[in-house]
Formats: sequence, structure tokens, C-alpha cells
Amino acid sequence: MPERKDEFECLLSMKDLGKYIGKWIAIVDEEIVSTGKAGKDVFNEAKEKHPGSIPLVLKVPSSTVMLM
Repeated sequence: MPERKDEFECLLSMKDLGKYIGKWIAIVDEEIVSTGKAGKDVFNEAKEKHPGSIPLVLKVPSSTVMLM
């Protein structure tokens, strides 16, 4: 299972998040595996697809965000 740091770095390197603005996404093994309007549903779907992993679940913001 990848470490959270690797998943966070993967998230920062993703260029095509524009199509997910305002939606929840789940990332497993550096790949978006589930998307939707409800975080709990996205998490559950990701766990069903990848039962041995802990997905990184977050909402893609609709406005500009600065990560430090």
C-alpha cells in the first residue's frame, strides 16, 4: 500500500482535475478510482474496488486553493 505522502504528491502532479471541480474523488495507487457528489459513497465505492487499500478521499474545490 502506498504511503499518504506518495498519494499527496500524486494529487499535486495531476493536471486534469478540472473535470472534477466540486466533486469528491478517491485515489488509490496514484489513480482516481471513484468520483461523485457524496464523499461517503465515493469512499465506499473505492473500498469495494480496492478492498486491501485505504483510499485518499477529498473534494476538489471549485475555487483556487493554495497548498503549502
